[in-house]
Amino acid sequence: MAALAGVSQATVSFVLSGRTPSGVRISEETRKRVLDAIRITGYSANPVAQRLAGGHNQILGVFTYEATFPRGGRDFYGPFLAGIEHAAEQIGVDLLLFTSARVVEGSRKLTRSGWQRLGIADGCLLLGQHEERAELQHLLDTNYPFVFVGRRESEGGRLPFVGADYRSATRRAALRACSLGHRRIGYIGASTRDQPTLDRMSGYQAAMTESGLATQFVVPGDATQTAATIADLGLSAALLAPEVDPDELRLALSALRIRVPEDLSVLLLGQPHHQQPGPTRWSGFTLPREQMGARALHLLSQLVGTEAADDQQGTPDLHQLLECTDVPGETLTPPENADRHEAAVRSSTVPPQERNNA
Repeated sequence: MAALAGVSQATVSFVLSGRTPSGVRISEETRKRVLDAIRITGYSANPVAQRLAGGHNQILGVFTYEATFPRGGRDFYGPFLAGIEHAAEQIGVDLLLFTSARVVEGSRKLTRSGWQRLGIADGCLLLGQHEERAELQHLLDTNYPFVFVGRRESEGGRLPFVGADYRSATRRAALRACSLGHRRIGYIGASTRDQPTLDRMSGYQAAMTESGLATQFVVPGDATQTAATIADLGLSAALLAPEVDPDELRLALSALRIRVPEDLSVLLLGQPHHQQPGPTRWSGFTLPREQMGARALHLLSQLVGTEAADDQQGTPDLHQLLECTDVPGETLTPPENADRHEAAVRSSTVPPQERNNA
């Protein structure tokens, strides 16, 4: 706002407070420019910050693009929040969860009053799958301190994040299946352009290229449709993206007399979004969600100046990727019909359902 008005931040503060120190004079023209900038940006003065005379509130915000609290035991954000809370205790700051924006079509937005509300906190963590790129760019342009929990690319690498290394973990999962003799390995997941999906697809494609195998991307429908597609393709192993419920898919496969893992090995590419806890120990990998939340809050604290940076130069690492944990599980085994699958690979052409994500 100060840049928009062409004045110093101190001048903005004087206009907002209505008080000027002895010897300081602000012309009516300057005052008008500041007030015009306030109207344009929708700025709302932060009374707490004003009382602290420019210091920090010791409050860090948390904003999630989706509903945060679980229903029916389906808790995906819980570990993130646990890590964030633990880090806040260590640093000595309070947390403020922004929940006033309604969830519309699965997503919250920061527009309208959201920008002003963020000003209550010194900085904010952002979580979720359905972020608005324009909103993130606005935060960058206004130099508001924030950290995204999850890898996000941005022009010039300006956007700070702490994410999970989906690409490396997915590559390892696919290569594990290859090492056991699987030759028809499919990726089952939505074809979207969000960063986690792109990273998982990239890791899968890298492993298939290394192993000299064809990629087989399957966009899931309902569980019955997905199971039928897997059967048509003759897959011996499937990598499931988090939006696919493995228990529902397993039931649909059993209706086609396809057993897991005897006929189809299954690996989960992270924790499913909507899975109820069950007895099956699924193979694949899990995300370091609690660690991601804690590291993200530490990074945000460094950006707002309430905590020293980790390195000696005092410059925090704005782009942090954490390793996922491989899970052996019980749903990855060598294919029972390895010879049949190998022959199918040598003789088959690419079916219409396959889409190479080159």
